[in-house]
Amino acid sequence: MNLYDVIKKPLVSEKAEALRAQNCYVFEIDLNANKTLVKQAIRKIFGVTPIKVNTLVSRADGKANRYNVGYSGRRKKAYVYLGKNDKIALFEGV
Repeated sequence: MNLYDVIKKPLVSEKAEALRAQNCYVFEIDLNANKTLVKQAIRKIFGVTPIKVNTLVSRADGKANRYNVGYSGRRKKAYVYLGKNDKIALFEGV
């Protein structure tokens, strides 16, 4: 897997903003990615070394309209913890 395909997008939410004070950044990642690939991708793309990476898979939510019942797609998130002096410039100014 290409390292640039591991990280799909950064997630911006109230919880992610609160975690940023602890130097933790939240990303949506590929479902097939593991923690080692996420660490390598962060190191290559942003030039910082993660201390710890936590991942989770959120289940597909049920979506219903008048006639059909379906599901939204599953998502995988990565919580990336950096050192005290490390920052990701993408999040500065958000």
